[in-house]
Amino acid sequence: MLNRFLGLIVISAALAGCATKPVDNTPLNPTAVIERHVTNNGIKGFFPSESTDTNYVRANMRRDESSFKGTGTFSGFLIGSHSGARIARIDRKLLWTLSPDKEQYTECPLKGCAEAKRPVPKQGEAAKQPEAPHEQGCTMRIASSNFTVTQTGQKKNINGFDTEEYLAVWTITLRDKQARTTTSKVSLDLWTTPPTQAMRDAMNVEAAYARAYAGSVAETSRAPIVPDEAAKLIASYLAKSLSQSDLSAFLAAGKQMQKVKGYPISSQLTWNMDGNACAPKQQAQAQDTSSGNKSVPASASGIASGLAGMFAEKKANDAVNQAASEPILSFTVEVKQYQVEPQRDSLFEVPAGYKLVQPQ
Repeated sequence: MLNRFLGLIVISAALAGCATKPVDNTPLNPTAVIERHVTNNGIKGFFPSESTDTNYVRANMRRDESSFKGTGTFSGFLIGSHSGARIARIDRKLLWTLSPDKEQYTECPLKGCAEAKRPVPKQGEAAKQPEAPHEQGCTMRIASSNFTVTQTGQKKNINGFDTEEYLAVWTITLRDKQARTTTSKVSLDLWTTPPTQAMRDAMNVEAAYARAYAGSVAETSRAPIVPDEAAKLIASYLAKSLSQSDLSAFLAAGKQMQKVKGYPISSQLTWNMDGNACAPKQQAQAQDTSSGNKSVPASASGIASGLAGMFAEKKANDAVNQAASEPILSFTVEVKQYQVEPQRDSLFEVPAGYKLVQPQ
């Protein structure tokens, strides 16, 4: 009898738990689904991160979901992880921004709310991306530029897409007023696919949404070869070294890729710089370390100390050399899916129980 009674309690609790999760019976309708994964190793390894963006698009509504996390030892602690979503409803002329972790949302006109004036962060509060070592007052100009694209003939299947490989390299020589030069090399390993019918269907939905939102057709048949996030990091790193016009010309080089056919499914960018244009003046060394001026240890303890110093110096030099050989930036974008599939109408509504808050 006791076992039967306990069994009834367990069943009742299970039924009560199921009752708290309402079944989603909203209609299923064709929806373009585009998912991309981004791996960013950060400028010089600062603040590496990973993110996933998923877009759900219909002709008069759109939902953009994003999840982001810091992947380095310090990035995971300082940046952490967060996720969010934005729902644009052209039919209602509204924009909702969702915070799933807080179960809150904001509501704005379709073009967004007026941004509130934010206080300027105090020194040390905000993490700052590194900048190129730079001599104060010095600027570089573009001395030469060379751009090549090679179709390698390699093919492979990535996330269900049949792709072929292109290697693109653009090399820019930068020169300062003292005729010192630095060579910048951006390499792109691209795997592209001819748009399938499923992709074209999704592109058509995106174009319909663009027409409804902006009144004009947006270019959706090609993705930007150099991701906008990577371009922003490069611009930030070189901000003090190049004039605005030269910086714009530097970044525009990545658009000259007419030889690349198809839609990029996987794009891996690596960026290196080598040279001394606008390099900061070296500080005078505290002591002469040339071989002719090194003192000879007069005792066993002195020899041991000298050997320890040599090994420490070698270890430090190895670390410097390794850092110098690594790219300034490594950035990868991969398309996980790009198609039209049935999705519930509830995707484009604020979830029940979410609290409306004022935009900040």
